[in-house]
Amino acid sequence: MKSACALWAFRTARPSRVAGPLTLALACTLAACAGPAVRGDDLLVIEGAGHDAPIALPSAAASFDSFEAVSHALTEDRERVQALERRLRQLEEHSAPEALPAPAMKPDKSFAKKPAEPYEVGSDKAFKNTWKDGFQAESANKDFRVKIGGRTQIDAVAFSAGPGPNRSADQAGLDPKLANTVNFRRGRLRIEGRMYELYDFACEYDYINELNVNNQQFPTERDSGPITAVTDLWLQLREIPILGTVRIGNQKDPYGYEHLTSSRWLNFMERSFSQDAFEGPFNNGFVPGIQVLNSNEEGDFGWQVGQFKNVTNPFGFSNSSGGSETVGRLVWLPVYEDEGRKLLHLGMSGRTLEPRRQFLNYDANGQGIGPETPAVRFRSRGSIRNGPPGPLNSIYADSGLLTATWQNMIGLEFVGNNGPWSFQSEYFGSWLYNARTTSAGPYVTNGYQPPPGTNVGTVYYQSGYAEVLYFLTGESRTYSKIEYRFDRPIPHNNFYAIRGGGSGRRLSLSEGAWQVGMRYNYLCLNDSGVNGGVLNGCTLGLNWLLNPNARVYFNYDFTYRDFTSTPWTKTGAPATSYNGSGWIHGFGTRLAFDF
Repeated sequence: MKSACALWAFRTARPSRVAGPLTLALACTLAACAGPAVRGDDLLVIEGAGHDAPIALPSAAASFDSFEAVSHALTEDRERVQALERRLRQLEEHSAPEALPAPAMKPDKSFAKKPAEPYEVGSDKAFKNTWKDGFQAESANKDFRVKIGGRTQIDAVAFSAGPGPNRSADQAGLDPKLANTVNFRRGRLRIEGRMYELYDFACEYDYINELNVNNQQFPTERDSGPITAVTDLWLQLREIPILGTVRIGNQKDPYGYEHLTSSRWLNFMERSFSQDAFEGPFNNGFVPGIQVLNSNEEGDFGWQVGQFKNVTNPFGFSNSSGGSETVGRLVWLPVYEDEGRKLLHLGMSGRTLEPRRQFLNYDANGQGIGPETPAVRFRSRGSIRNGPPGPLNSIYADSGLLTATWQNMIGLEFVGNNGPWSFQSEYFGSWLYNARTTSAGPYVTNGYQPPPGTNVGTVYYQSGYAEVLYFLTGESRTYSKIEYRFDRPIPHNNFYAIRGGGSGRRLSLSEGAWQVGMRYNYLCLNDSGVNGGVLNGCTLGLNWLLNPNARVYFNYDFTYRDFTSTPWTKTGAPATSYNGSGWIHGFGTRLAFDF
C-alpha cells in the first residue's frame, strides 16, 4: 500500500504549466502516506549530501486530515489555474494592438518584378488601354506600348516700344514690325511607344510653321503658309553594353538644359535668347543624327554624345555637303534627394561643327548663284512672340550672314531644386573662326559695320540667363534622369469650380497649382566689328497649372535693345548710320494643353 501510494503521489505531483502551492504539498503527502498515520508530520526534513546539515521545512501535509482532502485540494487548484489561463488568453486577445497600415510608398521602377515563369519577349501582343498623361495601351509584360498624344498652344500678345525699335526697317528698326496678335504657337500630334521590350520610337509632327515664300493661295498673307515640320522622329535601342541607349533619327542634340526641356512645361512662354541664337536656330532645335545616352549605376553622373547633320530648316534634311557637327554633354548631380525634389545639377556641353554650306546670292527666281559656302547667321527674336514660327516674328538682334571655316560652342548649366523653389541658369559662348562679312540677305537689320567681304577673324558671341521660380501652392518640380532635365510638374489638386446641390448651392472650389517666376536674359552679338546688337531683358511670369496636362501662362517682358546700324548696300556703298536702341515692352498669355 505504501509503495502504491508513493507511486501515485509521484505521478500526480509532476510540475504543471502554472506552479501552485499544492506542488510541494504532493511531495509532503508522499511522506504522510508512507507512515502509519494518515496525518503527516509537522516538518519535512531534507537531508543534504555529504556533511551538509539537513534542511527542515514546514510540512504542507500537516494541514490535511485525510487523503481525500489532498485530492480535493489538488482538483480545486487545477481548476483555478485553468480559469486563470483562460482569463489571461481573453485579456491578451482583447488588448492586442491593431495592425498599422503599411506606409504608402511609390514603387521603385528600377526593381520591377519579372514574371515568375520564363517568358518569350513578343509572344504576348494583346494590349490593355489606360490613361497616363495621355492615351496609352500596353501589353501585360510591358514589352509593347503605344501612346498617342499631342500638344496645342494658343497665344494672345500685345506690345509697345520706344522710338528706336519703332523705326522703319531700313533705319535700324525691328523687322518685321511689332504687332498685337492672336496665334497658335504650337500644334503637334505625336505617337510614341515601345516594341519588343528594348526598342523605343517617337514620331511627332508640328502643323504650326510658316515659310518665307510667295504663297499664291493666301495673297493677303504673302509670306506665310502652313507647312508641316518634323520634330521627334527617331528609333532607339536600350541597354546596349557599354553604350547604354543609342538613338537614331531626327532629335534634339544634347546641347543646353532648357533646349532639352520639353515645350509642354517651359517656365515661361518662350525660351531664352540663347535658344534662338545658339541652341536651335532656324531648325526648331531638332537635327538628324545618332546619339548615345548613358549614366553610372547610381545615376549621379550622366553623359550624352552624338554626331549630327547641321541643318537650318525644320524639316530634318540637308541637301548640301558638309555641315557635320559633334555634340557632347556631361552632367553631375552632387545632391539628389527625395526623387529630385531636392537637387543640385551641374552640367557642361559643347559643339564642334562646320557651318552649313549654302548659297550667298540668289537670282530673281530664287535659284542659288555661285558656289555653296560655309556660313552662319546669328539672330534672336523676343521673349514674347508676335506670330507663329516663321518670318512673321520680329527680330531683335541679328548679325547677318557670316562665312567661316569652323565653329566651336560651349554651354554651362547650373540648376537647383528645393521643394517649391527652383533655380536655373546657363551660359553660352560661340567662337566663329576666319569669319568674313557678306552681302547676303537684306541690309536693313543685319548691322554690317565692315564692308561685305571683310575678314574679321575670330568672332566670339555670348549669351546667358538666370531664373528663379516658386510654387505658391507647395508643389515641387519633377526631374528626369533619362536626359537630365526637368519633367512634368504635378499639381497637388486639379482646378475645378462647381455648384453643389440643395437650396444653398454652395460653390466648391479647388485652386490647381500656382507658380511665380522671374528671369534675366542676356545676348551679345557685338564682336570684331560685326554689330548684331545687345539685348538685356527681364521676364515676370505667373503660371496657373489647371491639372498635369493643362496650364495658363501670364508673362510681362521688358527688353532693352542696344543696336546701332551702319549698313552697307549690296553694291558696297556705305549708308547712313541709324540708332535703333530702346525699350520693348510685351505682355502675353497662353493656354497650353497636351495629351
